[in-house]
Parts: sequence; structure tokens; C-alpha cells
Amino acid sequence: DTQNPAASNPAPIAVQCAADVPAPDITVVTDEADNCTANPVVAFVSDVSDGNTCPEVITRTYSVTDDCGNSIQVTQTITVDDDTDPTASNPAPIAVQCAGDVPTPDITVVTDEADNCTAAPVVAHVSDVSDGNTCPEVITRTYSVTDDCNNQILVTQTITVDDDTDPTASNPAPIA
Repeated sequence: DTQNPAASNPAPIAVQCAADVPAPDITVVTDEADNCTANPVVAFVSDVSDGNTCPEVITRTYSVTDDCGNSIQVTQTITVDDDTDPTASNPAPIAVQCAGDVPTPDITVVTDEADNCTAAPVVAHVSDVSDGNTCPEVITRTYSVTDDCNNQILVTQTITVDDDTDPTASNPAPIA
């Protein structure tokens, strides 16, 4: 027997995260056949990454071998591509009396950032935008939350500056 066995490439699969890539499974090769061997042997050969991220393409190779050592290889394409945005809640609003009391941006006010693939999405300050009013002035502070594949959301914190404290003064001295 000098004739190679036959088999089709397994169906490609797509996953969101590297952790979602399934373990090799020889049963994905479903139509192996040979002219002499009733049940050619299917074996996992290798996983080879293209070295990219977002997306990463892994070529998974299986061999199909008959009883006389004739062999072919089939490949399955696995695409890893996280296209899901991270999540986070808007930070709690704050109110201050004076413009000088407005705190500096602090990324730790975003406390519940999460992502389906990235363990620690990056939080960054984007901008502070005033409504241009006074008494009260409302400042919208924006933070971004970004995962390793550059999926990004924006969250906002409202800062209200409203001086509602009366000024103080002493009565002038009486004049005689």
C-alpha cells in the first residue's frame, strides 16, 4: 500500500480569549479514510501561532496515518480575537464647595473594571469638561477602561462645584 489516507481539514473555530482555545481533540477529524486500513490513526501534531494578537491565528495540525505508514496532515484554524468591551461602572458623583476643592483625577475611583480576557484592564484619565456655569458648575470627568486588545469604554464622574456657604463679616465699629 503506497496510497495516502484521506481526510478533510476540521472546521475552523473562533474564540474570544486565549484561555478559550480548546485542547487538541482528534475527534474533530471526522472523515478519515484509507484504501486498505479500516481505521487510519489520527494524532495531534502541533499548534503554531502566527505570533500576532487581536487577532491571533493558531494553526492546529493533525496527522492521519494508515497501517503501512502512509500519512497526511490536516489543519484546523483557530482564531483568537477579543472583540468584547471591558466593563466598569461610573464613579460616584462628588460635590465640593469651591473650585479649589475639586480633587485631581484619580483612576482608583473606577473600582469595578473587568474584562472577559484581560485580567487587569487599564484605567486612564481622559478629560475634565466644565459646563461653563458657576454656582453651581458641573464638571464631567471622563476615564477610559481599555483591555489588551484595545477594546475600550468610557465612564464618567460628575463633580458639582456649588458654594452654598454664606460669607462672614463683623459689624463695623459704631461711630460716635
